[in-house]
Amino acid sequence: MKRHIIKIFIMVPMIFATLSSCSDYLDLEPKDNLIQQEFWNNKEQVSSAVAGCYASMNQSGFTDRVLKWGGELRAEMMVSGSGGLENIMRNYMIPSDGLTNWSNFYATINYCNLVLEFADGAQEQDKTFSIEELNTFKAEAITIRSLAYLILVKNFKEVPLVLTATSTNQIDFYPAKNTEEEILTQIINDLTLAVEDLNLGYAQSAAHDKGRITKGAALAILADAYLWNEQYTECIDAAQELIDLGRYSLVNGEEWFNSIFFEGNSDEGIFELQFSDISATLRNSFQVSNLNYVAYQGINELYREFPDDIRAHLGTYDRENFAVFKYAGVDETGEYRGSDEYYNNFIFYRYADVLLMQAEAYILSADKKNLDMAYQLINDVHMRAVSAPLDVSRDESSLLNALLLERQKEFAFEGKRWYDLLRFARRDNFANQELILSLVDFKAGADDYEQILSYYSDPDSYFLPIYQNEINLNDNLVQNPFYEN
Repeated sequence: MKRHIIKIFIMVPMIFATLSSCSDYLDLEPKDNLIQQEFWNNKEQVSSAVAGCYASMNQSGFTDRVLKWGGELRAEMMVSGSGGLENIMRNYMIPSDGLTNWSNFYATINYCNLVLEFADGAQEQDKTFSIEELNTFKAEAITIRSLAYLILVKNFKEVPLVLTATSTNQIDFYPAKNTEEEILTQIINDLTLAVEDLNLGYAQSAAHDKGRITKGAALAILADAYLWNEQYTECIDAAQELIDLGRYSLVNGEEWFNSIFFEGNSDEGIFELQFSDISATLRNSFQVSNLNYVAYQGINELYREFPDDIRAHLGTYDRENFAVFKYAGVDETGEYRGSDEYYNNFIFYRYADVLLMQAEAYILSADKKNLDMAYQLINDVHMRAVSAPLDVSRDESSLLNALLLERQKEFAFEGKRWYDLLRFARRDNFANQELILSLVDFKAGADDYEQILSYYSDPDSYFLPIYQNEINLNDNLVQNPFYEN
């Protein structure tokens, strides 16, 4: 029998028997497997399968890569405290590096596809299972799948677009890559429809409202996809639809650290994976007694203009030991979490992100360009942090620079910095490539400057290689251009 390019998961995870509590739904990992034909019979089983979609994202192979691929290791914000990640820090990834393995993302995608393929049959058998409930479950699965594909397209540019479930291990399954345009079109079309069937919230707890897919979560992902695809007017509209829901707000400045990061599920949170088990989260890598990752040595300069910035010392980082305080800290006194307290939520989107996405789109939109509105949105985030108005000219170039800086300070160590730099750099046929080339100053010394500069000089290198094992198993997969030789 042939082996399969995308690892298939043909069993459905049985997460729980009933929805007895929030932690049952959001925190548990798959514990049992049932054969397909015995599973899809009622609403409770579909609910369990949807929970499996969330649980699959809770695996370290998923969240670990979200941070490493999209965040500060690839940019200039974070360095490895324990070593072993020099390649990704220098933009020198090789196809045999296991960090490029996308199997956890396709596992999540397949769980979602299973829901979409089999949930209708369960609804037909269960007379208590309404069409509205069915559509909501399917919309959750579609949105999770869209998020997984958006992460993949940002990192690989072109990947196989798999929209049907792999429900048997007897098929030959060797998909070719789809273009970035095809994948983004699918994401946008899917999310536009899913928004209509999603709940505003779940009326059970803040953890349910933040830890499950809602209209707000789908709109945040949709706005992000539009921004990545340079559909700025549509990004403005999606962000505004989220804002108009009236369910999210910036937390007060004095509550920024505690509410958003220590307690989690704040008024600002839109979609946050929930964790209660230290083994299920990457955040324990930031433990102060065993720092796998630390802030880069120049981070003090980032906040020097406003030393009282709530995001600076003992907010985002500790200037004494360069620990990432955003994940490791307890409060502004400098207390740190104990080794058994790393249950931080994994925040995919929060309200400040949506405001700054909309500001970026207002600056760049041809139809709805509004520099005053862009300034106001950036200023809202800035003022919350420093209690002083943003002092910047209201022209396109100045506002874009101010926005990129504000995003760097606001979302430090949240897995967004590399995507921000790449999004800005690649516009107009990489007219702003210098944003990425300037990273070489942080990455290289006198002895290896030219070598590392060569890694950053080719725009094709900004996307990851396809894992070599996938290439070896699938004749239809073509390696990404920079890595062909």
